[in-house]
This record gives sequence, structure tokens and C-alpha cells, in this order.
Amino acid sequence: VNRGEAIPEGVLFGPYTGEFIPAAEYEEIKKAKMESGNAWEIRDQYNNKTVGYIDPGMNPDPQLHWMAKINCPNKTQEQNLVGFQLAGQIYYRVMVDIPRGKELLVWYGSTYAEEMGIELETVDKYTGEEDHVKEAMMCGYCGTGMDGEKKLEEHLGKGGNNKYRCGAKQAEEMVRMAESGERKFVCKV
Repeated sequence: VNRGEAIPEGVLFGPYTGEFIPAAEYEEIKKAKMESGNAWEIRDQYNNKTVGYIDPGMNPDPQLHWMAKINCPNKTQEQNLVGFQLAGQIYYRVMVDIPRGKELLVWYGSTYAEEMGIELETVDKYTGEEDHVKEAMMCGYCGTGMDGEKKLEEHLGKGGNNKYRCGAKQAEEMVRMAESGERKFVCKV
């Protein structure tokens, strides 16, 4: 949790601290089910293969290895940090301003998600309230899940400004109108 002033977008944290463990050695740790759950994978310079892991251990000292204490978000829209590798080290970059009191959250990656049993195809597909009474309906334009047919019709309809509420449908309609000549003023790039 951010206990200080707001952290502005673009701030970098890192590098992630811990022991470098070569990939072959780490595979043995995995086979023995002795992983710490805190390791970041390090890829070769061409991003072709994993060469090792940076691991602060099972119970990392929160003062020394504070980045290991940053959690993974439940939903991608909650993520406010992005992890990346630079010169064999892991860093976190602030994606949006993080106000005081807000938890810092970084996506750990698809491999971690799969190991945790998260089905990546369904992450964030439905973001409405779940009541399991109605079947969710998916927008064919933007892929957003809706709480039933009525909500989907509302999403696909026009708002007070005579534009479609679904941004993807609105963009598609603007292209169609430009191509058909219905729009008089079209920007040419």
C-alpha cells in the first residue's frame, strides 16, 4: 500500500532483489515443490528461453526485498504497475498515478496465472455483478460481458449525445459512414 505521497505515472522501481538461480537448478526446486512463490523468470537477451530466476526466498525481508511483497491483481484493470526485464534485471514501472492508500499491484504473468488455476481466456470477460440467475451476454463488438440481454441492448444503443455507448461499435459505424459517403467531413491521413 502506498503510504506516502501520490506516486506519479512513469516512476521506476527496482531492480528486484534476490538470489539468481540458474534455470536447470530452479527446475529441480520446482520438482521438489520447494519454490518460494516470489521468483521472477529471467529470459535470455533474445527472449527465446528462460536462463534463470531472481528469487528472494520463502520469507523475504520486507525491508530488503519489498518488491516481493507487491501482490498480483484479481482483475487486470486493478493493475497499476507493469513488470519488465532490462539487462537481466526485473523492474516495475508505474502505469497510472497511485494515490496514497492505494495498493501497488503488478501482473505476475500468464505462467504464474496458469499455475494458480486462472483460466486466461476468461479473465475480465465479465465485469458486472454476478448473480448466477441470468446468463451473461457478450458484446460482439468489444467483447465486454453484460448482465443479460437488456444490459447488452442498452450497451449497444445510443446515448444522449447520439453516439453508440459501445466505443468499438461507434468506431466501426464512423468508418462505415466515411466509406459510404454519409459523413461529409472525413479526416484523411
